[in-house]
Amino acid sequence: MLIFVHGMLSNADVWRPIINYFNERNFSCKAANLKEGLNLRKVHFQDYVDKVKAMATEDDIVIGHSMGGLIVQKIAEEANIKVGIAICSAAPKGVKFRCDIVRSSAKYAPKIIMGMPFKEDYRYVRKYMLAGIEEEKAKRIYEKLEKQSAIVTYELGMNRITVDEKKVSCPLFFIATKQDGICTPELVKRLAEKY
Repeated sequence: MLIFVHGMLSNADVWRPIINYFNERNFSCKAANLKEGLNLRKVHFQDYVDKVKAMATEDDIVIGHSMGGLIVQKIAEEANIKVGIAICSAAPKGVKFRCDIVRSSAKYAPKIIMGMPFKEDYRYVRKYMLAGIEEEKAKRIYEKLEKQSAIVTYELGMNRITVDEKKVSCPLFFIATKQDGICTPELVKRLAEKY
C-alpha cells in the first residue's frame, strides 16, 4: 500500500490526483488526514507521527511532502516500513535550514505563545511555500490551506524534531524541487546525506 502524508497547512485531499493516478495503475493507496479528530490547540508533531504509524505496516511505502516528509523520517525511525519517500521534506534537528524563515515567522510569535492555531498570511506562504507557481493558481491553493497547530509550527520552526538515523532500517528516497522556498535542493541533499 502507498500511504500519503500531507504537509503543514494542507489535508489529505491534496493527494487526490496522485491517488487517482496510482489507483488507475492498480496500487492500493490511502492518505492520512493528520488533523482530523485532533485538538489543534494541544496537538504535537508526535501525535501526527503516531497517527501515521498506526496506519503503516512493514509492507507499505510511506510518502510525505514537507512536514509529511519529516513524518516519513520519524516513521522510518520508529516503525518497520518498506520504503520512505520524502518530497521537499522539512528538516530534523541537526540539519540546518534557512534562518531567514525563522526571522520572517517572528510576527506569528503571539499566536504561538498563546497556542492559537493559525495560517500564515498569503505573502509569507507565497514566498516560502508557493514559489514557482503562477499567481492565480497560488491564490487558489492558498484559499484551500488550513490552520495549523501553533505547537507543531513551533516544533518545526525551531528545529526540535529529532530522528536517529541509526534506527532507520528501510531505504529512504528524497526528492527536491528548484523552486521550493523552504526545502531547497541543498537542504534536501543534506537530509539524504544524514542517512
